[in-house]
Amino acid sequence: MKLITCIFIILALNLGASEKLIFGAISTIEPKLMKEKLLPIIKYLEESTGREIEFQTGYNYVDTINKFANGTFDFGYIGPSPYIKTKIINKDAINIILGLKNSNNNPFKSVLTSKKDSSIEGLKDIKNHSFAFGSPESTLSYFVPMDMLIRANVIKKIKKYDFLGRHDKVAQYVIMGRYDAGAVKQSIAQKYSKYLQVIAKSNSLPDFLIVSGSSLDKKLVKKIKNALLNLKDKKILGSLKKSAIGFEERKNSDYDELRGIMKRVNKYK
Repeated sequence: MKLITCIFIILALNLGASEKLIFGAISTIEPKLMKEKLLPIIKYLEESTGREIEFQTGYNYVDTINKFANGTFDFGYIGPSPYIKTKIINKDAINIILGLKNSNNNPFKSVLTSKKDSSIEGLKDIKNHSFAFGSPESTLSYFVPMDMLIRANVIKKIKKYDFLGRHDKVAQYVIMGRYDAGAVKQSIAQKYSKYLQVIAKSNSLPDFLIVSGSSLDKKLVKKIKNALLNLKDKKILGSLKKSAIGFEERKNSDYDELRGIMKRVNKYK
């Protein structure tokens, strides 16, 4: 009887060890492209942990945040303001493993742009023009640029502003002339620099995070953390972001400045 019990325990442990992990992510670009972007690091973590990992995202920012908050994802890649919003919904839902570290010449910034050769060359020039934001949950395509427009006393003088969902869509619509200006992350501004000009840049902020769900085994979390700290492969890091040079320790209080920005923007609403 004892032998049968031991066999069942061993089988249960082996089954648990082979269960697929769900890696969630906020899609700042099209989900298909986001999956391609994250696939190298997912493969690396599969090799490092010995576990199969499946990529998942939500229908949009809000749905993805809710999935982080309700434990759908075992761990994942999340932006700063979605991280803060997840903690507001359920403070115990996720914990920081590490944060993405960038080279000094390409920090995590919001860039306000207009079409190349446009007369909109500074914040004040946005008055009486249309403006495009990304998602209303986005750090660099909404909260940070909105705060900049509020503090510059420009937002009330804009003809109209809309939310387009993704950074790349904002850039494309500004280039097509559907909006006179818009807010994107720095990497998107650089990608379309042939067609866009910079109006203004924000201060740099702490970048994206790798977080774990509260139920993820602590030994596995440690294994993931060690693997990320030891990650030096430029191809894998470059797939995440051209300026990425590795991962670094990050704590909840590192996002207090952004919390202040989000409070000011939400108060303006």
